[in-house]
Order: sequence, then C-alpha cells, then structure tokens
Amino acid sequence: MRLSSLVLIVLGACAVFPGAKSLRAADERSTSFTVSAPVINFRVPTFTRDGFRSWLVCGAQGVYVNETQLNVVDLNLTVFAGNATNKVDSIFLSPSAIALIGEGSVRGPTTVRVITDDFEATGEDWLYDHRQNKVFIHRNVRVVFHARLNDILR
Repeated sequence: MRLSSLVLIVLGACAVFPGAKSLRAADERSTSFTVSAPVINFRVPTFTRDGFRSWLVCGAQGVYVNETQLNVVDLNLTVFAGNATNKVDSIFLSPSAIALIGEGSVRGPTTVRVITDDFEATGEDWLYDHRQNKVFIHRNVRVVFHARLNDILR
C-alpha cells in the first residue's frame, strides 16, 4: 500500500480530533480537510491488497500540511515483506520526516537510522523511495554490514 493510502487513513483519524474540520466541496463526492491540531502518538498500519501488513507508521506527532505532504515528528516506520511471513524488511527511525504522498516517498533533512537483517545505516539528509525500494542518504553516512562479505576487496 502506498503513502497516499496512509495519508487517507491519517486524514480520517484527523477528522475526529478537536480542531479538525471537514469542509464539503461544491461537488458532493469530494471532501477536503483542514487540520489545525496535530495527531499525537499515532500508529497507522497499512496492508497489501491481499491483506498482509505492508507498513506500520508511528510517530510522536503528525501534522497534515496539504494533500501532498505529511510532517512526522519521531518517525518509526516499519516496512514488512507484504506476504504471509509477516517478516520485517526494514525499520526507519528519524526525529523529523516528511511524507510525500504523491511520490510514495519519505524524506528528512535530519538524521535517519535504517535497520535491516543485513546492515544498519545512519546519516543525514535522506530519502526512502517505496516504489523503488531504495534508500538514499546524502551526508555523514555510516554503514555497518551484518552479512558476510566474501572477497569484497578482490
């Protein structure tokens, strides 16, 4: 499931919080939201079309900026295999992140810690592209490999 689905779930949750208003557009089929209060200590699971867990997004605070951006404080993003194994593929931890809904990505100008079975990486100024399943870390990168690297220097 993509970030756009995540934001729709978060937006639905925002509608029940004080300070959130649902504004009916001229077209009866569409609804827009304005949110004046952040969502505090949230957990939003997402699922594949087959019903398997895809993501679990947790944060100390989520702020809806607009239709394309959700700002998250103390992000804890768990990415699952998306199948019956329910295996955790990776975990992303960051004090500040920006979810870009239309792009299916999450980025942050501050630090990130990425944890997998094979490696652990830290750094700053990062981007996770869910569609490509790639992580880009641009500054102060440190990677520790847990997997065996045979003949790496040959």
